[in-house]
Amino acid sequence: MTWLSFAFISAILSATAAVTQKKILFKIDALTFSFLLSAVIMIMSFGALLIVDVTDVSGITLAILILKGVINAFAFVLVMMMLERSDISGTLPLLALTPGITAVLAFAAIGETITAIEMIGLLLMIGGVLLLERRPTGLGNFRAQRYIWAALLLFAVSAVMDKVLVSGYKTSPIVVLFYQHAVFLVVYVILFFNRRNSLRQLLTRKHIPVLLLIGLVALFTIGYRLTQLDAVKTGNVAMVLAVKRTSVFYASLIGGKMFSEKHLLIRLAGAAVIIAAGFIILRNVA
Repeated sequence: MTWLSFAFISAILSATAAVTQKKILFKIDALTFSFLLSAVIMIMSFGALLIVDVTDVSGITLAILILKGVINAFAFVLVMMMLERSDISGTLPLLALTPGITAVLAFAAIGETITAIEMIGLLLMIGGVLLLERRPTGLGNFRAQRYIWAALLLFAVSAVMDKVLVSGYKTSPIVVLFYQHAVFLVVYVILFFNRRNSLRQLLTRKHIPVLLLIGLVALFTIGYRLTQLDAVKTGNVAMVLAVKRTSVFYASLIGGKMFSEKHLLIRLAGAAVIIAAGFIILRNVA
């Protein structure tokens, strides 16, 4: 399979996971969900021990794996916190801004040139955000989306680290995921119990449907992370992200309909413009 096929499968699985996550967040809060999901995924990840030797990594690789895991853990919980508070069709499309933010960061940090075409793409992204936030009475509250903006920066950094690990250090995607899931669990355990939460109140009969849904999300999550890493092995990390981020359109369409969200058509238009802009920015990258 080509990197494009893996990236597209990752997008479909990610969209399915996102819609299911929104359904769960009607029942429990974002941090509790992140903690339970990470625990289930970690249990499933122990199968990796039968496939590869997860201890066969260098010191620098291990350091990158841990740092990447921490960055991704905070990015994920920030998205879940935003998703808990807002419509899925108004939140997820902002994640497709990653290619634009990566281009701007590269310009600011290492002096990479932003071409005229890339500038057009950035302007289109701004237009897409304005469409996304358009309301009959004016624009929405951008400050209220601060969790997503922080998550976007973290995801951009994590994406570069994926490329370093998989292509640079030739680390197996399975090893990358195993350590990521382990770090996720450690981070969320610390955050969860720091709030003096109790597991006993979650492991009750009334929470069985929620726990089953979390199991499904865990399967979808492992699937989209593995296929994304497989895509990164042979494809450009920015292009993989651009294809993967089409998931936000599918999730916004399905979730917006399922949860009867307002302003859905204009939000889908905004999402489509942002995604198209991402491809324009990255058109010469391969």
